[in-house]
Amino acid sequence: MTNEHQEGDVKGYWSGHKVLDPTELESRFAVEDGLAFLDVTGNEEISDESLEKLERVKKILDHLPPREADFVELYFFRHLKQTDIAAIFRVSQPTVCYRLQRAAARIRFLLDLPEFDEGELLEALEGFLSDPLDVQIMMLMYETTCQSEVAKRLGVSQGLVRHRFIRSIDRMGQLEDMDKFTSMFQLISENLNILREVQRPSWGQQVTHAIE
Repeated sequence: MTNEHQEGDVKGYWSGHKVLDPTELESRFAVEDGLAFLDVTGNEEISDESLEKLERVKKILDHLPPREADFVELYFFRHLKQTDIAAIFRVSQPTVCYRLQRAAARIRFLLDLPEFDEGELLEALEGFLSDPLDVQIMMLMYETTCQSEVAKRLGVSQGLVRHRFIRSIDRMGQLEDMDKFTSMFQLISENLNILREVQRPSWGQQVTHAIE
C-alpha cells in the first residue's frame, strides 16, 4: 500500500468506509427548515403574530416526549449543534436529527389543531350521536388524538375505537352545521400516530447531564 493510500486511510477512511467529519455529517442531516414556519428562532425582532406562535409552541412542548422537547429547546431556541446535543445526551447525531424532525411534525400538527370549548363540543356531539360510547370516543380523541390511549382509558380495543371514530366522522360530515368539528376530527384521523412515542430502550437510562 502506498503512503498516499495509507494517509487516506488515516484521514478519511477506516476499513474501507469513509469517516465523515461531524460538521459534514450534521449538514447531511440538517433540519434548519424544520421549524422555519414559526419564524421565531432568530435573533431579529419578531412580529406580534410570531410571538403568539412562540407562546403556543412553548405550551405545545409539554405535549411532546420529554427528550424531544429538550432537543427542540436546545437546537431551535438555544442554537446548539446537533452534534453537541448528541454528546450531551449520549446518542448519535442522526438520532438527534430524526427526533427533531419528528418533533417538528408533531408541533405543526398541534398548531394546526383548532381549539374548541369542550362544553360546546360535547353538546354538539350529543346532539347527533345516540350512543354514549361514541360520544366518549370522540371527546377523548379530541383530548388525546391517540386511539391507543382512548382504547386504554375505555377498556376497549383499538380496532373498536378506530371503527367508531371514523364512522362518527362520516356521519358528522353529512351535517353542515358540524363542518368546523368535522375538519378538526379529519385532521386527527389523518395523523393518528403522529404523537405516538417511539420507544428506544437506551433512552430509559438515567440522564447524567443537567441543562441550565
